[in-house]
Amino acid sequence: MYLFLCNILFSYVINEMCVWLSVLPEVTSGWQLFHCVKAGSLPFLRAAALFFHYLNSTAPPADLLVAGPGQWEALCSYLNLPSNLLQLHQTHNTLLEPFIHRWCCHPAVRQTLQVGGVIVRFPRESNRLIQLPEDYSVLINQASSFTCPRSGGDKSRAPTLCLVCGSMLCSQSYCCQTEVDGEDVGSCTAHTFTCGAGLGLFLRVRESQVLFVGGKTKGCFYPPPYLDDYGETDQGLKRGNPLHLCSDRYKKIERLWRQHGVAEVIGHAQEANQTLVAIDWQHL
Repeated sequence: MYLFLCNILFSYVINEMCVWLSVLPEVTSGWQLFHCVKAGSLPFLRAAALFFHYLNSTAPPADLLVAGPGQWEALCSYLNLPSNLLQLHQTHNTLLEPFIHRWCCHPAVRQTLQVGGVIVRFPRESNRLIQLPEDYSVLINQASSFTCPRSGGDKSRAPTLCLVCGSMLCSQSYCCQTEVDGEDVGSCTAHTFTCGAGLGLFLRVRESQVLFVGGKTKGCFYPPPYLDDYGETDQGLKRGNPLHLCSDRYKKIERLWRQHGVAEVIGHAQEANQTLVAIDWQHL
């Protein structure tokens, strides 16, 4: 934990130094530059302190309960970090220098600094699922115009919307299978490895059904966030009633995703319904 925070803090410090040097060319005093870096690093240290507190329930010192000029030192003490940046570099020189070199040589970092952008912005916004239309017919029209990207303009049989990034995929079809780790998998399963580190949340538009996918072999179906005028779902679109977005249901799905509870939901669903285990999730 200590080395991890040192790495992140020092990369953040280098970022602040580059930004301040490019934006404030009149800064010639090392003390003034250090003051700018301290002020710019405080938001990160506050976030790291909150994470550290909820990780191991360590009570913060009394100095952190009051905003004041000594908050930098109090945060460094709470996180077991040296408040002297030179000491931080000297203590872990062999570890930090290769890390800093790789970070500074990254083309994205150079490009951002050349155009005068800021790499880290605070406050950081929480990740959110995509915004869904209130009327389900909008998604139906969007899916009806979606064509398979590998079949020369043919209509997709099972258009599936990724709730994380908004991509429309051609699911449950051999035409869009992709090889992942030497195994052919469907477009949804392949998409999870590029979009969600192996975990995916999808809406099967023509079935009005939410699909949770965890890896290549696990998954489950989840009630959709769209309800009719009677407050009921219509999975499979068999009744044909107009459907409208239920914000509370969608927030529940988003909360599961934010709190990393999707894998647990998949596990409980497969324990309760053994037929889910027999489904070839990797082909979806």
